[in-house]
Amino acid sequence: MSSSATLTTLRDRVEQLLHDTGNTKWATADLDEAIRQAIQRYTRVSPAEAIAAITLEAAGREVDISSLTGYQRVRRVWWDYDSAAPGYPPRWREFELWPADVLFIKAQAEPQAGDVVRVWYTHAHTLSGLDSAAATTFPAEADPLLVVGAAATAAYNRAVATSETLNVDGGVPERLLAWAAAHEARFQAELARVAAEAAACAAGSAPVAALDRWDAGW
Repeated sequence: MSSSATLTTLRDRVEQLLHDTGNTKWATADLDEAIRQAIQRYTRVSPAEAIAAITLEAAGREVDISSLTGYQRVRRVWWDYDSAAPGYPPRWREFELWPADVLFIKAQAEPQAGDVVRVWYTHAHTLSGLDSAAATTFPAEADPLLVVGAAATAAYNRAVATSETLNVDGGVPERLLAWAAAHEARFQAELARVAAEAAACAAGSAPVAALDRWDAGW
């Protein structure tokens, strides 16, 4: 289930963890950047997933996937796909990703114009309100993790900034760094757990290449 968090609600939680709900120490822009970095790090271990159907305009094994905005990796390809009668098992295909957003289907038969290629792919997570994103894609269980990660980054950045400021108690940067280090350790530990869970979900038998549709009756 996707999180209901928005930039405003997640930022409020980061401010609460930092004990700075009035933004007297951290500007909202700095907190937004810390949240952005936390989401990017979370994406690296557990990216968002999406499915798209591409209708071929011409025959050929090279499929233009530039319409998959922000895609990172293609995980599976199903061709020939028919939403009205998809059939079972899915016709998984071996494929290669080529430069210039080209997906090459490695099948003996050549896809034809009008065929539909269904693509499973990953992309970066988004947070509603951050960088003009309209929706939040990460799961609700990731909310507290991202709050901790963003707070750790914000504390570390402020420790660096205050250490370069004259007439500041030398213990302030040290305390901020210690606090940031403790929360960063929590963040990394949770990221490792999420990565392990993602790897376990991805493990299993690799899909067998489908027979061509002309051979489906074998």
